[in-house]
Amino acid sequence: MRAVVYHGPKDVKVEDVHEPQVKGRKVLVNFKAGSICGTDLHLYRGDWKIKRGRIIGHDAWGIRQDTGKRVVLLPLSWCGKCYYCMRGHPSLCERVLYYGLTKGGFFAEFVALRERNLVPLPDAVSDEEAAMIEPVAFALHTLDMLKPDADDYATVLGQGAIGSLMMQVAKLKGCKVIVVDTQDYRLELAQRLGADYCINAAKEDVPKRVKDITGRGSDVVVEAAGTTKTVELTPLLVRKAGRVALVGEFEGNMNFGNADEACFFTTYISPSEYPTAVDLVARKKLDVQSLITHRFKLEEFEKAIQTASDPAQKPVKVIVTS
Repeated sequence: MRAVVYHGPKDVKVEDVHEPQVKGRKVLVNFKAGSICGTDLHLYRGDWKIKRGRIIGHDAWGIRQDTGKRVVLLPLSWCGKCYYCMRGHPSLCERVLYYGLTKGGFFAEFVALRERNLVPLPDAVSDEEAAMIEPVAFALHTLDMLKPDADDYATVLGQGAIGSLMMQVAKLKGCKVIVVDTQDYRLELAQRLGADYCINAAKEDVPKRVKDITGRGSDVVVEAAGTTKTVELTPLLVRKAGRVALVGEFEGNMNFGNADEACFFTTYISPSEYPTAVDLVARKKLDVQSLITHRFKLEEFEKAIQTASDPAQKPVKVIVTS
């Protein structure tokens, strides 16, 4: 079968690999579509390291070969028995594996997964929307952890697909949302999708503008731009005793300044939010279709990831189909 294999920074190739064996309780799934995530870009650029020769990709859906049903692929393997699993934190499992990172991923013609990793898709979710359920679930999990109150200020750094969905979920929770980016086309899209305030970080003093809008700093902040610079900006944006989620990048030299008693945390995907993510997309409570800017076939993956990493192409979400 054909699959996207990582060989090093800026070196991914579509090549022939062995088809997965179906053993025990696993189900064979035929890949139909997926989307390139910020994680894939970190790997492509060499920011993060994985084993060479590994199949990448973790946002995808496909067709079960036993029933013919459409399913979203959940890219997390957890034991269900360790300290963290028993306390409702499967993403922190002591034996956790992430498909596309620490285990072979989904950008392949066929994938073998356990039943619990397959989330049914209703007809109301289109084929392209189905390729973007993972970032929706991630946004839901992040905002659940941030716990904003209705009418709180939420500031989202970065308006790629992840940042846009963070903004949209914050709006669903009743927040007044401030978005920050350096690209006008992304800020214009954010405004169309419901952002209350848009700040171009290349043209404005972000901490000053956020303070002017909020009066005391943002109640919650999401770093979704994936840069050290934006991580370092977060303590200057959050109010005292506010909360900050670092989801794009986790490193930087932090100056906590006046962010007294603010809570900072990293977070990862969780299986719990997938059914809700599917339901919200099916009921059109979140707009994922407007985020799709480019489409490629699996065989064109090298061109697809080059496009996703090239600001001149104005990418937001790049879709790959079988």
